[in-house]
Amino acid sequence: MNTALPSAMWLPFGARVLRARSDKGLSRAELARTVGVTDDKLREVEYAHCRPARTLVERVDTALGADHQLVDAWAITLQAEAFPNEFGDMRELGAHAARLWEHQPMAVPTYLRTREYSRAILGPAHPDLDGDQVEAMVDEEMAHRAAMTGPDGPGLRVVLNEPALTRPQGGAAVVNAQRGFLADLIEAGIVTMGVIPEQTPRHPGLGGAFRLMEFEDRPSMVYAFAAQGGELTADPAQVGRCTMVRDAIEHAAVELTPDSEILTSRWPGL
Repeated sequence: MNTALPSAMWLPFGARVLRARSDKGLSRAELARTVGVTDDKLREVEYAHCRPARTLVERVDTALGADHQLVDAWAITLQAEAFPNEFGDMRELGAHAARLWEHQPMAVPTYLRTREYSRAILGPAHPDLDGDQVEAMVDEEMAHRAAMTGPDGPGLRVVLNEPALTRPQGGAAVVNAQRGFLADLIEAGIVTMGVIPEQTPRHPGLGGAFRLMEFEDRPSMVYAFAAQGGELTADPAQVGRCTMVRDAIEHAAVELTPDSEILTSRWPGL
């Protein structure tokens, strides 16, 4: 009997089913009876312990009045598991990790940004969008931050290259507030952080940003960021290589505390 769990990509889908059921005010047992399966089977779907058949997802979609959204999400997840580089919902996948490690050479990760810093990053990066469109993207980042840094979020470890904290993105008030916000997150135990000094002679963090996600009872996954999209993989060889790079980055990093000068000093005083 094959007892291997499905890919971690099914975690967001299972959570989506659970949310849809909860929004309808149905217990798991009630929905299970309606769609003709056992309570245990529906639990397996909601906790991503199985790949549900399309026929079951269609019955659940109909019972919850989801207007085909669950069926569409099922198809996207199935496709993503077969071709992981096409997986687009990285934010939701990351929120379901048990532990998340990330290296960013240029900017603070999306889930640790203040609203003002987020706006200062997104506006210049998307000159084709108007103010309302940029603000909608900022709102998305803030919702992502709430999920990642909340009590149900993953354990967070981030290592930055020093310029990510010294570049005055958005001006003095914005970058100073961002530094203070990071100090507060570290003090609260929400994230641990390191920084690689700019003067490091053998800098291991020049190969681009990447994220290593570890899941309970599932293989780890790596996401390599790119200018447009990125690449997601669970290939053991690729994950192993990125783990070695992570270890080298950690070896070069200086641990940050709430009282670290790079967080407490105020631009332009550096």
